[in-house]
Amino acid sequence: MKVKLKDPHELRKLILQNGHSQRSFAEHIKISNPYLSQIVNEERFCSGKIAKQISDGLGVNFADIFFIEDACNCNQTDGSVGNSITY
Repeated sequence: MKVKLKDPHELRKLILQNGHSQRSFAEHIKISNPYLSQIVNEERFCSGKIAKQISDGLGVNFADIFFIEDACNCNQTDGSVGNSITY
């Protein structure tokens, strides 16, 4: 399963609304600035733990900014690949 960002623009806006630059927010939630940048630019998926740190740091629910994509092919008979699940 992959944790994906719903809307990078919304995440940037929330970071600013919380009084942070991207760099200061990364420091605040104790992750590296390059890693946060890759998440914001959708170049990298984050773990559930990091997604929780981001959502907690912004004071929002996990499901407000992230969704979980189930990429498992388990028991798929129609040839489709995975499902998107929002929690």
